[in-house]
Amino acid sequence: MNKKIMVVDNHFLIREGLKLIFENIAGFEVAYEASNGTEAIAQLKQALPDVILLDIIMDHIDGFGVMAYINEFCPQVPVVVLTTVDTGNDIKKMLNLGAKGYLLKDAGPEQIINTVNNALEGNTLLHSKITQIMSTEGLNPSDFNLNDMELMLLTDISKGLRIKDIAIKVHLSERTVKNHLSTIYNKMSVSSGIEAVALAAKNNLI
Repeated sequence: MNKKIMVVDNHFLIREGLKLIFENIAGFEVAYEASNGTEAIAQLKQALPDVILLDIIMDHIDGFGVMAYINEFCPQVPVVVLTTVDTGNDIKKMLNLGAKGYLLKDAGPEQIINTVNNALEGNTLLHSKITQIMSTEGLNPSDFNLNDMELMLLTDISKGLRIKDIAIKVHLSERTVKNHLSTIYNKMSVSSGIEAVALAAKNNLI
């Protein structure tokens, strides 16, 4: 069965472009689309997609409003932000609301598809430019105390590997890998893989 995608963007050409991208990818279908947050929320009240591609700047209810609704009423649906907004505060706000990925609109089809796949697996990815923006804020590496295993897992996450792929690579169960990642996030005082990778990059750990 195809994974159903919802595209929420106020630009018709963006929505059509994303539909064209996923039309050529087996297992995906752009089943829902909305031009603003009000339309998106109305559709979410009727049926849930498997993943959402969400812009921020829209009329009526913006992307933050949609994300807040999703966070409260359907948090099981992963969201990938696809936007032109590249300010640190807005990025952090979206991540804190639960976004699984953050891409700028100059991202290529392969990167968009990869990020969506990772979001569906429960993993997080973001545009490399976003990583650079986030890496301007960091802690001292000496505060992290990451061991060799944790550094290796963090490096794998930064490469976009999915949890199940990492588990196979290091001969551990997916649950054990998730536990290691939780420990990493606690040590680094972050709440997601995106933030951990950005912070590690800032401090030259990966």
